[in-house]
Amino acid sequence: MRAQTAKIERDIVLLGAGNAHLQVVKWWGMRPIDGARLALVNRASTMPYSGMLPGCISRTYRREEITVDLARLCAVSGVTFIEAEAERVDVEHKEIHLRGRVPLRYDVLGMNIGSRPAAPESPIPPDKLLLLKPLETLMERIEALDTRIDGTEEKFHIVFAGGGASALEVCLALRARYAEKKNLTYSMVVGGERILPRSSVSVSAHAADALDKANVGIRSHVMVSTADENMLHLSDGDMLRYDLCVWATSAAPLPLVAASGFAVDCRGFVRAHDTLQTLTHADVFAVGDCVSLASHPTLPKAGVFAVREGPVLWDNLQAHLSGEDLRPYRPQKFYLFLLNTSDGKSIMSYGPWAASGKWVFGWKDFIDRNWTRKFLGAYADPMPMDEERCGGCGAKVGGEILQRVLDRLDVESHPKVIAGVAAGEDAAVQQLPDGRVEIQSVDFFRAFIGDAYLFGRIAAINALSDLYAMNAEPFSALATVTLPYAAPGVREGQLYQVLSGALTSFREHGVTLTGGHTSESGDFQIGFTVTGYAEPTRLFRKNALRAGDVLLLTKPLGTGALLRAAMMGQCSAANYGPLLAGMQVSNRAAAEVFAQHGVRACTDVTGFGLAGHLLEMLDASRMSAELRENTVVRYPGFDEVAGENGTGEPIRSTLHDDNAWVRDRVVPRTDELPPWLFDPQTAGGLLAGVSPDDAECLRDALQEAGYADAVCIGTVRDTGDEPTIHLT
Repeated sequence: MRAQTAKIERDIVLLGAGNAHLQVVKWWGMRPIDGARLALVNRASTMPYSGMLPGCISRTYRREEITVDLARLCAVSGVTFIEAEAERVDVEHKEIHLRGRVPLRYDVLGMNIGSRPAAPESPIPPDKLLLLKPLETLMERIEALDTRIDGTEEKFHIVFAGGGASALEVCLALRARYAEKKNLTYSMVVGGERILPRSSVSVSAHAADALDKANVGIRSHVMVSTADENMLHLSDGDMLRYDLCVWATSAAPLPLVAASGFAVDCRGFVRAHDTLQTLTHADVFAVGDCVSLASHPTLPKAGVFAVREGPVLWDNLQAHLSGEDLRPYRPQKFYLFLLNTSDGKSIMSYGPWAASGKWVFGWKDFIDRNWTRKFLGAYADPMPMDEERCGGCGAKVGGEILQRVLDRLDVESHPKVIAGVAAGEDAAVQQLPDGRVEIQSVDFFRAFIGDAYLFGRIAAINALSDLYAMNAEPFSALATVTLPYAAPGVREGQLYQVLSGALTSFREHGVTLTGGHTSESGDFQIGFTVTGYAEPTRLFRKNALRAGDVLLLTKPLGTGALLRAAMMGQCSAANYGPLLAGMQVSNRAAAEVFAQHGVRACTDVTGFGLAGHLLEMLDASRMSAELRENTVVRYPGFDEVAGENGTGEPIRSTLHDDNAWVRDRVVPRTDELPPWLFDPQTAGGLLAGVSPDDAECLRDALQEAGYADAVCIGTVRDTGDEPTIHLT
């Protein structure tokens, strides 16, 4: 999260990661609009470039060559990325309703959500149907098809319903992908006289020739009417045997369009002016396949138009916010259309002209690689982050500083305070009249993610962790929120998101939000004071370790370095997804497992890292510990970004060096200690000392409870003069 200094007056939200929106995100990183904030909402964290997908299917390109990592692109561009699926737009209240979470407000909305193939009128068995959209998961569906095809030697019939560009390219790409499979046959069912009916006759002739050379049969003037388990029933009464039907018919709008009440054309696509504003709502822009321009209602659904719409959208967003005149988008009369035939050649169409050959593919390859390079190159190198501090638990004051201050303070005791600062605990334990004890803890930190809803959700889970680390049952929470300087509507939207995320977590844990306090600042911050009850004889304590205990850790390590890497645009979607998922896993079930097995020594691993929190337990118990390095589980990608297996400059949390003040208490004493020892954790797991007789049973119980990475990482042993950590 970049620190904010200027007051934010408007929220711009881009819905969908199509070609036009990707350009806006990139240009925002170069020159953001003053007084505005930008967010990109997409149902997946990656987006393949459609122009190169057939080449990826045919194995001409690797997936990473054609796929834009949206979280990384947004990070380097200063744009908030929200991975969520939109269900409808409430244009009256200016809110986007997202599946599984609260609505997101906007002042200006851009829609680049694409389209879908028109659904078959008669259902086709799901295991025999391949839809070409959504594009972001097409390769997963192709890879699932690989397994199916590799598992049979029988005749396997692939039938394409549709004769447009997508059907042509994917058919030839699959033909190339499975070139060694002699048991496959390919057919194409075309409703019109020829394939590519919207192209010139010469282009269709080149395409028909490519299909003929690939031994693809073509059925013209016919469509798929119904289907059963083995046969496609055609509109002329004939039947066609099939094992897979690839549905690649003409485009249809997504359900969101109809659910949102936009003015639409006869096919259901959003109608828009030449300025790309929808006919009924000037603050909503629509581009790409989802739009139907009132002045050009028959404009083809082709990526070339979305690419050209990008600069107009960027200019008009700025003009709209500043009250200036908007410029019109004028579709070009002739446009270059290049089709990959997956045989080392491509077909070119430009108005009445057509050609095919290897030189055309070379031209297409150059254009496509140049396009993707604009986005892949944006996050190829780490961002300079020397002055930017980490958020989350990586934003805490270092343990050495905190300890020195506490040593200087005269903290008074109270007969009803059983444990607290003086005992080295993270939560206060206070005696109640009924014999139970009340547990209180406070947690507060800066935002570490642009998605306010997830920030609130994870912050609440992190705050509750202190109570579960003592075997308390939380029941109430007070919130403290600091909002960045912004217009009232922007502040309201951000507060609603962060508290809604927190409430989602609290409701799951039976916790009531009882009140709180809000203020303004340059940073976005949230904290919670949480309260719970416990039985005093069943408390988990840091001072309860015994010699021979096995150390059991419930969750992976690595959030500090990975969150900083994400800030720098260096955490891939493949690693960022598991990281976010892991931080949303509560410690409640783990605490319940420990309590059921009589565990008494426990803490949570948060800001001070594994070494810092383990040493707190060792100091309180007057013990030492042996850690087996090869057993400690890290989040995917941590070793690469933090330096253990990486090739570049290590990326570490800004709290890492402060946490490493205890390095002299780690044996062997060397400068090459593993970075996961000192990495601060946000919403980290529980660390417990358990009886060696129960260790394997406890680990298995934790894994059954959902902690797949729960692992025994070491043992407790008697100490010498000073508690130490021994690495083995």
